[in-house]
Amino acid sequence: MYLSELNIGEKKNFLELAKFSMGLNGEHKEEEQEVFASFLNECDLSGFKVQKQDNIDSVIKVLGKSSVKSKRIIIIELFGILLADGDFCEEEEKFMAKLANTFEIETHEYKRYQRWVEAMNDIVSEGYNLIFKGEENGVV
Repeated sequence: MYLSELNIGEKKNFLELAKFSMGLNGEHKEEEQEVFASFLNECDLSGFKVQKQDNIDSVIKVLGKSSVKSKRIIIIELFGILLADGDFCEEEEKFMAKLANTFEIETHEYKRYQRWVEAMNDIVSEGYNLIFKGEENGVV
């Protein structure tokens, strides 16, 4: 949604974080893979392959030097992928708290971002329910 605001280096490092965060619950769920694919398109990096998964702390450190606006975008967009499956596990929560701390974003602020993403997900889901109400398997 906001990834176009990041510079190319931030986009690549964001994608590293997104891919890493997908595995925090022990698997890469289909919903998360779909969101990751949309991130690749939004960043205009469809052929991008992650390379820094074993050194994610250095990625976080580099992104920690980004502007406040970029850090906010990264947190919001990461919530988008972590909440895509409707489950926010303890490992994901710890990761986001650590990231917010590194980015010097206070707990109440990143929790606000989380609530906003949850609300947006609910609105999108409600929209689909309104549009496809009464349809079975997409056929009226």
